[in-house]
Amino acid sequence: MCVADSRATTPASAEGAARPSAGNLVPALHGAFRAATDGVLTAAASHCVPEALRSPGLAVVRTGRAPARFACSLLFGAARTVWGHRAAPAGATAAPAGCAAFSLTLRPGRPPRAPRTPEGTATA
Repeated sequence: MCVADSRATTPASAEGAARPSAGNLVPALHGAFRAATDGVLTAAASHCVPEALRSPGLAVVRTGRAPARFACSLLFGAARTVWGHRAAPAGATAAPAGCAAFSLTLRPGRPPRAPRTPEGTATA
C-alpha cells in the first residue's frame, strides 16, 4: 500500500525560497492557540473555583475543552472535504485571526487617572 505524501508544497520563488501559504500558517497559529489556552484558561478558571475544589474543578475545565477540540477537528475535516485542501486552511487561518482582532474591541479601556495634585498640597 502506497501512501502519498500529504505535506503541502509551495512553488519556489526566484531566489529558491518557498513562499508562505495558509497551509504553513495554520500549524503556527494552532501552536500559538494551544500555548495561549492551556495555561491561560486554567489560570483564569482557578480564580473562579473554591480552593477546596480546585483540582476537580480544573479537571472539569480541561475535560470540557477536549470535546470542543474534537468537534473542531471534525468541522475542519468537513470543511476540507467540502471546500478543498486550499480554501479550508485559509478559512481556518482567517477565522481565528478575525476573532482575535474582534476581541481587541471587547477589551475595557484604561481606568481614568486620578487628578494629580501639586507637591506639598494636602488632599481632602
